[in-house]
Amino acid sequence: MDIDDLKPFDPAEVDETLTRVVVHGGHTYLLFPYVNATRAEPEYNSVGMLIAGPAATVQDFNGLTALLQKAGQGALWRIVFNTPWLISIAEEGKAAQRAERK
Repeated sequence: MDIDDLKPFDPAEVDETLTRVVVHGGHTYLLFPYVNATRAEPEYNSVGMLIAGPAATVQDFNGLTALLQKAGQGALWRIVFNTPWLISIAEEGKAAQRAERK
């Protein structure tokens, strides 16, 4: 995969296709798995929150959106296929430069 394959992603568009509901230790969590590519080597990570019921509500997704916006401060959310990526702003500039050279 090339950075040029990544498309802009708005955290307000998060939905059940990009999240997982996980029960652990008697608590239920809404998790948003993503690739953190803001460092030298990409790594899998997730943003999560405790939820009250067995499924996420609209309010849960709104709360998760706020967490994603906070986690993405100083970086950019992108997506390829169904995998969200968090990339550095500098990397986005490199992709634009590569596109111009073609």
